Amino acid sequence: MDSISQKYSASAYLKFFILPLIGITAFFIDIPMPGYTVMGASIAARTTIPINHLTSFLRALLWDGNLKVMPYIVLAISAYGVIDLILRRKKHFSNTLNKTFSIMRCLGIVFVLFSVFNFGPGIMHLARPELATLAGVPRSISEFVMNGILITITISIPLAAIFLPFLLNYGLVEFVGVLVRPVMRPLYRLPGRSAVIMVTAVLGNFSVAHIAVNEEYEKGQMTEREAMAICTGFCSSSVAFMLVLANNAGIAEHWNAYFWSSFLIILLITIIGVRIFPVSSIRNGYAPGVEPQRENVYKTNLLKNAYVEALNASQASMNPVKTISHILKATFAILASIIMGAGFSTSVGMLLYFYTPIFEWIGMIFRPLMILVQIPPHEVATAATGAAISLLEVTIPSLLVSVGDGWSIHIRYMMAVIPITSVIFLGSYVPSLLGTNLPVKFWHLLVIWLQRMTLSILFSGIFAIILFGLPV
Repeated sequence: MDSISQKYSASAYLKFFILPLIGITAFFIDIPMPGYTVMGASIAARTTIPINHLTSFLRALLWDGNLKVMPYIVLAISAYGVIDLILRRKKHFSNTLNKTFSIMRCLGIVFVLFSVFNFGPGIMHLARPELATLAGVPRSISEFVMNGILITITISIPLAAIFLPFLLNYGLVEFVGVLVRPVMRPLYRLPGRSAVIMVTAVLGNFSVAHIAVNEEYEKGQMTEREAMAICTGFCSSSVAFMLVLANNAGIAEHWNAYFWSSFLIILLITIIGVRIFPVSSIRNGYAPGVEPQRENVYKTNLLKNAYVEALNASQASMNPVKTISHILKATFAILASIIMGAGFSTSVGMLLYFYTPIFEWIGMIFRPLMILVQIPPHEVATAATGAAISLLEVTIPSLLVSVGDGWSIHIRYMMAVIPITSVIFLGSYVPSLLGTNLPVKFWHLLVIWLQRMTLSILFSGIFAIILFGLPV
């Protein structure tokens, strides 16, 4: 220990012991908060992680209360995204995939304008019971996209990005990585450091995890295959989204069973996913021009070596202000991409759902699986359509079973689980991932979604029977 003390500065110790505690508290520690009022908006008492408390406060301050400025902030960030498309057009229009999604993002700002200024086709502003709030108030497609998706991510993503460096940059990732590598490498073919990002994705948000993985990839700490395995395996929607799904589907009283079974299903599916095409075929090399920073392998003295690795990282780290500034700069480019992409894909997808049978047709692929896991016959078509439409947006499947009391607990549970465990969806996940510098192939994402959805139906159907018995 004396030699360690001589090797590292006092600031290295302080940064390792203090700064990660800020990140752990922000993302992992539930804190009770009494009810209060902000700008005329009431926030109920609840116990949750500080990131969610801050999101609720800012939403009340800037939208739910008397100060209705959030749509204009969303629009301003979208405008920044358009400028970014123009200034970095060589990157954004470099190939067919980038051109396609860049055009979709440009069209996405049109749907943002529809929501902000309340104009455009009447079908965008028609109130629909299927999109009702938890209070039962019908919403239009424009209201659902803006209030239910864009405002939430515009607040939560930058907030989470501010606290993310405290988890990633001051030794915590290295410390945990050494300890869990003996599990992560054989089970998931991933470095131990990915365990922190995995938990951050579930508790924070998939976009926050995308940013974290992008940071690790650009620093040479993860290969292309490892980065994509994490993003497509663990970067699911957050606990906050899961709470919405549980309430929509009417299974909030089964929260612990729902949360832990969903988390376990994610782990089980990813064990399979990393071993099959396309994830298994992705190049296991580092980012071009980057010096690889491979994870050290230790067979003995894991705790001592974890401590040394953590202090090495803390010693070499920048001060928090510079680190936060760096990650926020990257975050806003990704956030603009998410807003524009989600504005387009969710709006168009909702129109396709309400006015065409396309998701019903796609859902026919999953009907045999729904029958196999004992979903009642009169619910099979709805369950299969819900599975198909989860490709669009995570909250919609639970909305299909939110109206009426005739749905079985099995379909309610599955409509809340499979959007989480299938991970990939077009609404904001895909724009978020495409906004990074990771080597993404869109058709790979579609194949992975189909694989994960198939496994999600099977696993969630089995868990539904284990937890609630056979449907009657």
